[in-house]
Amino acid sequence: MNRDDLIAYKYVITNFKKQTMINFETSNSAFFVANKNYCETIEGKLKSINIDCSGWCNSYGYNIEATSKKNNLTYNIKFHKHQSTQNGIVIPVDSNDYAGIEVTVTGLNKKFSVKIGQSSLKRLFISNEFKNKIPSPYFIKLNHTADNNFIDSLVKKVQDDKISTFKLNNGTLVCKIHTPTTDPLDLITDMEKITTNWV
Repeated sequence: MNRDDLIAYKYVITNFKKQTMINFETSNSAFFVANKNYCETIEGKLKSINIDCSGWCNSYGYNIEATSKKNNLTYNIKFHKHQSTQNGIVIPVDSNDYAGIEVTVTGLNKKFSVKIGQSSLKRLFISNEFKNKIPSPYFIKLNHTADNNFIDSLVKKVQDDKISTFKLNNGTLVCKIHTPTTDPLDLITDMEKITTNWV
């Protein structure tokens, strides 16, 4: 490798590392410290299984993303937190924090379709068996027969993690979780267990 090739190689490696890092917008705010600690915890645990993540973090929130491939499936995980304030008023009010996770899994079997969400109207059209398994306003729709134990464990996860959307369609699963986690490894393991039913 000549000198020019070496310089080009170092440039590519340096920029690749920049793209797979979290950009911290440093501040003296206690909110920034808390957000930074959370992001570094997530980053450290992902790196322990050779998964890089990228994104940003500041006093108001964070947005970090990681992608992993395993057994012909691609797992994309987004960790997000932001603040929102009430609109249309003159006097400032306390902001509301939202923190959650969105998991997308691609490469699943396209013949399976599953949808779990919250809708009192759609709940009217599900079977009594499903109504007994999951509380209102949740509903469950499947295009296939699933094992009762699997449905029970899936319902428990939906409730425990405050999942608002769980949708499998055309080989892609999208799951929106409304509780932050400090252990993405457990999250990945849980998703791997769930998706084994649809490969």
